[in-house]
Amino acid sequence: MLVGEHAGKLVFEKYANFDRANEPVNVAIPFAKGIVPKDALGRFRVFGEKGDAASQVLALGHWDDGSVKWAKVDFMADLPANAGAVYGYDFEGPARKPALSPITILQTDDTLEIDNGCITLLLNNKAGSNLFSCLSRKNFRLGAQDMDGPYIIDENGIKHAALTGEAWTVEEHGAVLAKVSVPGTHRNVAGSGYMDFIVTIFVYANTPWFEVRYRIINRMAGEYTYIKQIAWDLYFENKLNSEYSIATSNYSSNIRTNKSDSTGLSYMIDGDHIINEANEHTPEVFHGTFFADWNAGEKGGICATLYQAYQNFPKALFANGEKLSMEILPAEYGGLKYYRGMAKSHRLFLHLHEGSEPIENINKRSLMLQSMDKPILPQSVYSQSGCLPDIFPKEKSQRLENRLVAMADNRGKAYGMLHWGDFPDSGYTRQGRGGGNHVWTNNEYDFPFAVMQLYARNGYRRMLDYMLTAAEHWVDIDICHFDPDPLKHGSQIEHSKDHVTGNVEISHEWVEGLMQYYYQTGDKFALNSAIGIGENIMRHLDEPRYRMETGINARETGWALRALTALYIETGNEYWLKHAEFIVSHFKNWKKTYGAWLAPYTDHAVVMVPFMIAIAVGSLMRYHRVKPSAETKTMIVDAVDDLIANCILDNGLFYYKELPSLRRPTANTIVLEALASAYELTGDKKYLLAGVPTFKANMGGTGSAGNKKEKIPDGVLVSGSSPKGFAQAFYPLAFYHYHATNAGLSGELETGVE
Repeated sequence: MLVGEHAGKLVFEKYANFDRANEPVNVAIPFAKGIVPKDALGRFRVFGEKGDAASQVLALGHWDDGSVKWAKVDFMADLPANAGAVYGYDFEGPARKPALSPITILQTDDTLEIDNGCITLLLNNKAGSNLFSCLSRKNFRLGAQDMDGPYIIDENGIKHAALTGEAWTVEEHGAVLAKVSVPGTHRNVAGSGYMDFIVTIFVYANTPWFEVRYRIINRMAGEYTYIKQIAWDLYFENKLNSEYSIATSNYSSNIRTNKSDSTGLSYMIDGDHIINEANEHTPEVFHGTFFADWNAGEKGGICATLYQAYQNFPKALFANGEKLSMEILPAEYGGLKYYRGMAKSHRLFLHLHEGSEPIENINKRSLMLQSMDKPILPQSVYSQSGCLPDIFPKEKSQRLENRLVAMADNRGKAYGMLHWGDFPDSGYTRQGRGGGNHVWTNNEYDFPFAVMQLYARNGYRRMLDYMLTAAEHWVDIDICHFDPDPLKHGSQIEHSKDHVTGNVEISHEWVEGLMQYYYQTGDKFALNSAIGIGENIMRHLDEPRYRMETGINARETGWALRALTALYIETGNEYWLKHAEFIVSHFKNWKKTYGAWLAPYTDHAVVMVPFMIAIAVGSLMRYHRVKPSAETKTMIVDAVDDLIANCILDNGLFYYKELPSLRRPTANTIVLEALASAYELTGDKKYLLAGVPTFKANMGGTGSAGNKKEKIPDGVLVSGSSPKGFAQAFYPLAFYHYHATNAGLSGELETGVE
């Protein structure tokens, strides 16, 4: 392996106004097949102007030859105030540079101790114990009796504490990061089980703060469970010699401070706060911070920061001389309904600091924890890796780039604990599908995967954060993590009111965005969710209705084929191809029956539906790339030939559906993917030329971001387009443009575009 050829750079944009020495950062790097054998990761290093940086690397995806496909890299960066920085990486190690202080982990039957050279965490391994046994830095110490939570108060006022059910698992441990997790069940004083949870803790070398991710999972028997409060309380002994603060922020932070002999401070973020607050930030990247601090002078203090508290309202903080309370769901808000199968992640940071640390510095650290430094990879890293589809043309169209970015930026946003990362679809809502309620998009057409590809094209930080936010919501809310019905368990719920009251249709289940989220974060819950969706699809395909060639339309099995093929591509497991091969044979028999992929629509007609046929073509093309055959190639080309021969109107656009009542023009982008697929297989430009009117029709205008706010139950909507518009359009536009420009058709695409 010629390692020097595989060096790369990591670019930090200008960000904070203070120097950050040994700042923990991470990045996910894709590699082309065969470039990085498994044993090469031991020689991986990150370096800057001052030499090698402390780093650790974890392979999260592999090619079928065993070489590394995706690697998550954590390292310590020295970042200057008011300036950018560039780091490099290569495979010219030897061993990576150690951190200033190594992270040590000591596990016994009763406890797991993490010491990062600055703070010490002692976690309980014993069933029925509080999660934390001790948390300390120098003279500051909180024992098990000083920490209560996380806990849930149910609708009857009964308290259920998060208790460990087994020993903590060390997921990652290196020079930079220790990541440990534990599953468990909330239990009341009588020991009765309530909601499940997973707690994951991230501790960085020689760093005074750490992160807690607390994911609750509703595996209760009822249709839904009503939760009144979720909180975590810290108690302090030396209350007479302390001061405490609570801070909110927007453009600047508003910090209120009291002495221990004063009344307490509290603040709740709710819908009224969001409605009445002007904030110009891209909220997926940054909105502001929300923290409470308690300081005992010589003994030190602790600051609690709730991550994205505004976006995930309601949230509240309370502090006085003897207590700091983090209310993840404030009791005074009135509670929330969690449907069976829902999960929800909550993130918070605890910063143990010296008593002499100025509150201004504590505030800056809290602000940084809301939006941490992130290195950006050059586009060439993604395009050359082959880890993403062919969306990187030799020449870019600025008009197309502007259009894609505007579509991603100008979609609607929804604030609220159960809604952040999603938005309703106005068309579905107006059709009455929610019975008068908003119908949530539920990541239809895989918005996270689309926006991840756009990030790879342009490197705009907000695009990555769009993906992370939407995918986390999807992982938690839109997937049914428990149901006694095997046809619902593990599924992605289709667009519906309250997110999860809709049906399960294999035409509305996707996995690629979940895999991208896993590669970026290492969150195994996302990986298992993607696998669970695949399992759910296969259970549906075993049902009698999917064994009839004419009982369903091409969209249903087409999307299912896309998901199963993606799981095969990402895992290399032939297991996923069993049902994929059934779908391919289904398409074959379907065509023999009708001579084309016709869809049942009314009781008296089967019709051509271009966008549904195009979905089938696109999915079959994905399968053909991994399992090529002359027969599938012929099916794809014949289907596209049928579209061109029978479905184009006089204005050059394809019609919506074949029936006279629906034979109206549409500029649905999905047909562009089908046309480009036929070109890829044949090299015949006629397929690309047939798509020029549709491409041009999608280039008009860039739109503008909405700013109208609407208060809804448990949320606030900020106006904009449906996320599914961008999710549906991105890949067909980018893929078609890739082939059209490489085929020399740039002029045809640009001419006459308004």
